[in-house]
Amino acid sequence: MAKRGRRLTILVAQQEDYERESMVALLRKGTIDVLEAKDGKEALNLVRSVQPDILVTDVALEKVDGLELIRKGRESHSDLKVVVAFGPYSPRSLVRAVELGVDVFVSLPVDGRKLRAAVMKCAKEIATARRMAQADYSLRQLLDFFPSPAVLVDGYDVTYINRRLADYLGYTDYESMSELDMGVEDFIVKVNGETYDTHPTHWIRDIIEDQLDRDHMVHIENPRHPDSRPNAFGVTFNQFPGSDLRLFTFQDVSGLEDERAHLEDEASTDPLTKALNRRSFLRQLGQMAASGASFSLVMFDIDHFKSINDTYGHDVGDAVLREISQLVRDNVRENDTLARWGGEEFMVLSKSDMERAKRVAERLRHAVEIFSFTGVPRQITSSFGVALHEKGESADDLVKRADEALYEAKETGRNKVVVG
Repeated sequence: MAKRGRRLTILVAQQEDYERESMVALLRKGTIDVLEAKDGKEALNLVRSVQPDILVTDVALEKVDGLELIRKGRESHSDLKVVVAFGPYSPRSLVRAVELGVDVFVSLPVDGRKLRAAVMKCAKEIATARRMAQADYSLRQLLDFFPSPAVLVDGYDVTYINRRLADYLGYTDYESMSELDMGVEDFIVKVNGETYDTHPTHWIRDIIEDQLDRDHMVHIENPRHPDSRPNAFGVTFNQFPGSDLRLFTFQDVSGLEDERAHLEDEASTDPLTKALNRRSFLRQLGQMAASGASFSLVMFDIDHFKSINDTYGHDVGDAVLREISQLVRDNVRENDTLARWGGEEFMVLSKSDMERAKRVAERLRHAVEIFSFTGVPRQITSSFGVALHEKGESADDLVKRADEALYEAKETGRNKVVVG
């Protein structure tokens, strides 16, 4: 990066001695170093070796013409400012000069006032660019001392990732990530609970334009520990006044997220069987009923469970409840939901039609019947009621039909499946 305040260097390329010497004399002063070249080849060598700030050149040069000098000079020095001093050349040459991105044109023979104005224009642009580069460099250094991962964003584009975040992502710094065309988006798994699509800017847009008054959460993979779960980060951003520049900071809240998930799990599950509790199940059942999706409800309880508690003790009864819950999990699909309804009663919400729900119930009934439960030297059986959700039916009405079917199963001999 060019250092702010260093002397300005100008290269004058002009094959006519008088014109070249006149321009050099006009431009040379205390804070400017002026170099000169009498042909294009000499000028190109100086551009490559010295890297002047401004090139003042004629189009008509020997050995390497002015247009080629500009093109090759910019290849080795992309920030080079170019002033073209032109004579009566063809319009085609001027068009080509414009295409090459010439900054200013002045006519030959040179008017000293116009030449100084052209150079001053370029010098001001260089000074502004240096100040901005210095400010950007200072800001990046400051961000690298930040204790938290941070990302600098201009509009919706990432312009810098500090060392703390780069290190978390498995890189030494932002430059090493850029060389491999890697960005934060390549490691984001979720944004505010939604699966992320890896688009370079969508995570920024999703947070900036979020209409909900909530804390933003981003889950990011940890490449240093690929087998671990993605870490959860709380994300906040602040916008720089008068610009589109924003600073996003990331706070690792994985521990808090784990604690919150644990508390939510405790609040929604039955502590003995680890099945959903009644309140959580009713909420899920209500959502399913309202969605209009097709599903079935299987309700069952353990036959003569009171006698198990009375004969073998409540510890054995608790063990039976735990084992029967595991039996159910082993015999239903992952997307089926098990809940403890109360006491020895259970529910299974099955996203299936009646025929499959009946098969599931029969499979569970048989699994219980043949299982050897801990501490119970006799056979244990269970009774089932099955009901298919009908369009427009409320969750309460569906539960009532399943309960009536279960009641019928118990009244007509137990250890059976009845459809409601």
